[in-house]
Amino acid sequence: MKKLMNKGMKDKIYKISFNCILMALITLSISSCASDKKPDNSTKTTIEDSTEVITIREPLETFNEINFYFENSGSMNGYLEGKNFKQTMHRIIDDENPSFKPYFVNTKEYPTSNILSKIDNNNIVTNGTNSSDHQFIFTNAIKNAVGNNLSIVVTDGIYSMPKGGVDIVEVEIEKSFVKALNDNAIETVVLKMASNYKGTYYTESNCENVPIDQERPYYILLFGNKQTIDKALENIVVIERLEGFKQQARFFLTNNLKIDYTVITQGEEKKGSFRKVGAKMHELVKEIEDAERYESLNNKYLQFGIAVDYNNLSIPEQYLVETENYFVDEDTGYDVIEIKPTSNLSSASLSQYSIKQLTSKNIIKPTHIIIVKAERNILGNLKIQLKNKFPTWISVAGQEEDCDIKGNTSQTFAFDKLMTGISKAYEIITKKDEYFEIEIKIKN
Repeated sequence: MKKLMNKGMKDKIYKISFNCILMALITLSISSCASDKKPDNSTKTTIEDSTEVITIREPLETFNEINFYFENSGSMNGYLEGKNFKQTMHRIIDDENPSFKPYFVNTKEYPTSNILSKIDNNNIVTNGTNSSDHQFIFTNAIKNAVGNNLSIVVTDGIYSMPKGGVDIVEVEIEKSFVKALNDNAIETVVLKMASNYKGTYYTESNCENVPIDQERPYYILLFGNKQTIDKALENIVVIERLEGFKQQARFFLTNNLKIDYTVITQGEEKKGSFRKVGAKMHELVKEIEDAERYESLNNKYLQFGIAVDYNNLSIPEQYLVETENYFVDEDTGYDVIEIKPTSNLSSASLSQYSIKQLTSKNIIKPTHIIIVKAERNILGNLKIQLKNKFPTWISVAGQEEDCDIKGNTSQTFAFDKLMTGISKAYEIITKKDEYFEIEIKIKN
């Protein structure tokens, strides 16, 4: 069980008055009214060094409420003096926003105020800090992420073992999430973070607690509908600005998920020959004919690109561009050999010209090109699925015992079990193991 550790020395962080800075920004805005740049939904100014980060935001009308849950079990104390941790908390916490509702959580929730100041001053103690209940924390966060509400959870991710041990963690979390998702079909984003941890590490295994001074992972989770999550990642939890960010995963229900796609008839990806069937000038190409292989020395193959629109997908870019996440039906001899973001195309390339033509004619707005290749069996119905696979980084982020924690900077006790339960809950509600399927008919 997690135990309360003694408080360390406290460093003060002085904050510039929000009202003063706001007045300065208003004055600056008036003096620069000739600018033709379209304003963003939020304005951020940051001043940072080893001890101070000041973030100014305009209130976001997108969110009805931003429920912020800070797990304050004793094992969180070790992060409070970590530079990355402190800077990240300053970036994502906005006590000045009237929509911001902060809570300390462990086995219950405790409404609070001025939570950033309390974190800065190591003043996070409430009742119940000797333990934490992630089933309660996550279920409560989902329950309060209704409508346009956003829930943010900050936690070390260490699962305090219930009766029955680590083997039942994923089962209990799965059951809790299935029930919660049936009531509120929301998305879940998991961010793996890292910061220095100085203090007593309280083990969950049958071994002694140990003092450590090293980097340790912690986690930020977001719960909300797609639009709310997207806005949060653009304006509040901006991954590119989070000190110590390591990995991300996103779980969501995939029922009726479809994407637009079309074969690119001209471009560098095309090796061999074919022509489109039936599709008019302003239609998507999903059928080709007169397919013939390209001959290169002793190698013969047909290769082409499929332009896809991933604009509305809630899937991290890293996952989308990994070929191993795509499955091709064995009825054809094709393999997915590359997924190329259209943003990476050279302005002089023929493929870029084709993409611009598709976009300008409002046929499709491609974000990526899936490149497929076959040396044999080039004819038939080519079916490609993007599989809903459990993120590899989560699989290796957990550990079954934490007695040998010194020097371990990447693993968290039972974290993989915790996340497996969440992932399985989404699969149960969705009832399928792929995000979507695309199909191209290829004839001679």
